[in-house]
Amino acid sequence: MRISTLEMYDRLETNKANQEFYSKISQQLIMQKINAPETLTNAKDQLKLWKSKDLFFSQTCGLPYKMFLHNKVTLIGTPDYGVKGCMPGYYNSVFVVREENRNKSVEEFNEANLAVNDYFSQSGWAAPQNYMKNLQLKFNEVILSGSHLNSAKLVSEGKADITAIDAISFKMIQKYDDFSANLSIIGMTNPTPGLPFIAYQGADTKIFHRAVKNAIDTISSKSKKALQIKGLISIPKSEYLKFQQPSS
Repeated sequence: MRISTLEMYDRLETNKANQEFYSKISQQLIMQKINAPETLTNAKDQLKLWKSKDLFFSQTCGLPYKMFLHNKVTLIGTPDYGVKGCMPGYYNSVFVVREENRNKSVEEFNEANLAVNDYFSQSGWAAPQNYMKNLQLKFNEVILSGSHLNSAKLVSEGKADITAIDAISFKMIQKYDDFSANLSIIGMTNPTPGLPFIAYQGADTKIFHRAVKNAIDTISSKSKKALQIKGLISIPKSEYLKFQQPSS
């Protein structure tokens, strides 16, 4: 049985909106005689699912798409979240520190310890590493947190000096998590293509793209606001293949 997931921006407060969004996608695909799962599944290992034959539909990160998936899945399109300073469909990471360090620059965190959500994360790992490398600087210790939310908590609690968080994720943290009042943004990385929607290899790109676009256009305004989603953009695979993978 094939599986659909939407976990990249899923949390308790957005889960209902994600369920509505996917239900709209599924309904559109079923109308096109495509045997789509009717509901989302929580996958314990997202990367394993993305690489497996069980995949039906999901949203992935640009770095694993480049590293493992670009020749194993079908690229459907990239959601536009209206990230300030970015072209439609693009996003960046924000550098987040404790409020007491709000007047410092990112460069002043040379040799500091960095909280990282995952080593296969473009926003939390590759983007900040490449940012510092371009300045001939580096972070010292890396603290693996498991999620952007956990990275933000580590910084807030003084267990890490700085973290880089997907701009969409950090807006959600600011909205829903009280501890974020102790955090400040001191910089941002360069924009890169956002987190793309993917489907199983051989999926009909046009039908899936149309189904996702229609779902974005027809979900409730409440769900659209919760997900921060504005539209669907076609970004070529070649743009994702330009991602710089950190050497360490």
